[in-house]
Amino acid sequence: MAVSSNPYAPNEDLILPRPRRRFRSGVRWQHWQLRSLIGTDGQNYVYFPVPGADKKNTQIQRLNTKTQESETVKRLSFNPRCLVARNGWVCCGGESGVFSAFRVGERSAADAPGSRSDVQADDRLPLSIDLSEATSALLAEAARSDKSLVAQSVTFVKERVNCITLWAPPTLAEAFEGAYDQDVAVLAHNDKDSTVIVASLRDQEPLDTLTYPEFVNRGVISPDGRLLIAISDDPYLYIHERKENKTENGSSVRVTDRPIYAWSPCGRIQLKGQSKDDQSDNRGSFAACFSSSGRYLAVGTQYGVISVFDVAALTMPGAQPLITSFNTSRPNAEFGAVRDMAFSPGPIDLLAWTEDRGRVGIADARAGFDARQILYLDKEDDFEHLAVTDRGTIDPRLLDQRGERSETLWSRLASALDPSGESRQNRQPEGHTSLARYNIPLTAEETAVLEAIQDYRRRQDQYGATPSRPAAESGSSSSSTGNSGGGSGPGSGSRPPWADRASRTAVEGGRNRERSASVSRDVNDILDTIRDQRIRNQHAQERLRAREDNNAERRRYAPFSGLNSAPRVAGSGASGPGALTSRLAHTPNPTYSGAWDNIEALAAYIMRDWEENPSRRVLGTLMSTQLRPGPYDTAGLSWSENGDVLFVGAENGVYEFCVNLFGRRFSPSITLS
Repeated sequence: MAVSSNPYAPNEDLILPRPRRRFRSGVRWQHWQLRSLIGTDGQNYVYFPVPGADKKNTQIQRLNTKTQESETVKRLSFNPRCLVARNGWVCCGGESGVFSAFRVGERSAADAPGSRSDVQADDRLPLSIDLSEATSALLAEAARSDKSLVAQSVTFVKERVNCITLWAPPTLAEAFEGAYDQDVAVLAHNDKDSTVIVASLRDQEPLDTLTYPEFVNRGVISPDGRLLIAISDDPYLYIHERKENKTENGSSVRVTDRPIYAWSPCGRIQLKGQSKDDQSDNRGSFAACFSSSGRYLAVGTQYGVISVFDVAALTMPGAQPLITSFNTSRPNAEFGAVRDMAFSPGPIDLLAWTEDRGRVGIADARAGFDARQILYLDKEDDFEHLAVTDRGTIDPRLLDQRGERSETLWSRLASALDPSGESRQNRQPEGHTSLARYNIPLTAEETAVLEAIQDYRRRQDQYGATPSRPAAESGSSSSSTGNSGGGSGPGSGSRPPWADRASRTAVEGGRNRERSASVSRDVNDILDTIRDQRIRNQHAQERLRAREDNNAERRRYAPFSGLNSAPRVAGSGASGPGALTSRLAHTPNPTYSGAWDNIEALAAYIMRDWEENPSRRVLGTLMSTQLRPGPYDTAGLSWSENGDVLFVGAENGVYEFCVNLFGRRFSPSITLS
């Protein structure tokens, strides 16, 4: 089959310019090459890892893009390096070969009207009851459910899981006769045997094991279950076909009158733009996918070259399966590497890929992949930026019983915790419903403040009416809060120091109104303090970060100011931090002198990095500028169930792009000549 040589045709009609949304819930990668960390289930649910209490990505978050709410569905005992979601399953893999798979399809029953999770916060916590008792009840319930939130995990090999893909028996087409009869996960491992394991999702037991010459980065099964392809750190695409097991005389091996099938190697194809002798960290491939119809196979390399193959020709002797190949927007550049890739499900016929930083590519299969569109994550004006409400946080509106005061308090809390730094005049008026976008998760310190206010209020109710404090103290307090107060009262020796300072009468109605006003003033003072402190801390951290970044750039990258002048030690034999340190110390390189204070500092850094990430290629990490994630670093992509929405994970949020469905109707798969 001839390879297409048509030039690149820019197209701005594949993805709609509006709406484009960014949900402020970032996806942080843990390995500079492994960027497949988000998955979707259905039309509106996006799954990705988020840091837990230990600052590691140990919680799996589910984002509902329709309601702009997120919640933790599982906790992991490890830090995931990859994540995938499909058909009600979410699977994660990590260091030391740890693998976890759990069901999320039960959400339909949990989110049904009238179910417990469908009850709103105001229904679960009516304002007429004691907030502290209600909070205790919710905490007790959460503690009982903690055990079920921890996902079980298994280990098949002892090295990192680089990638996981899922396969399920097809429902709209006929499966290959020897295909699996159940949902399976394909695990690509970074172990010494370069293992791909096909595991059952039903019981998490291995079904088949394949080995390869180099570390395997991804394995994928074709939609009909007939082929399994793998890509690795070498320049080849490996192909296996599902075939019957044969005896020595050529007869089929059968069990209960059914033939036994196994994966049989069918050769390999050298990928375009790859060199057999390449030993750099940019060699190899990490992205590959089949189209939903099974007609196409696409593979993307770290050099930014994408190849599309005719699946039917992959196993034909003498056939040329390569249909076309093209480059990303930045080929042969660090940020142009293909990190993740997926065809849209259904009849949309689009191929999407993420580049290392800041860009997403779309290619039209109906136009022979020659019509392509590049999406830029750093064009912030193109997006609607939305805050995400964490369903596990306390709604601050529960702290005040009265509607008008509740709106004012909620507005002031939004102002105090506003992360965007917008001025008041640029925001909506106080109490406006759009302020719900500020319902961001509270920090531990802020939660403690709110709990203290709840306890303060509870103790007020217990003591009831109490005498006023001296006029001098009352006046001092009033001046500090900016509210006027008058009158005087008897001494406060028998009055608790934390009692209601605004009481002026023993009449129950008046006392309650004054108490609410006092609490609101106290909360406003606290929120003012929080806001001011946040602003000061933010400025201080920015100055400190700028100094640290300058020092880090000077100390870390000076020895490797350019790949051409850097010492070539990746393939010099010995391995481990000691050998690496020794080679670096004795490599004649004029740019190395003075870059680190001394060789002990360099050794300490390498040893610490080696202990935290024992299977990471330390030299590659040192020589890469990806040591710290940038705000637009990509972390995977996934299509909605219908294929009309593309979700992209990045360090600074989850991006949503809508397909131009109207335009697809006027883009037929066949053009008459």
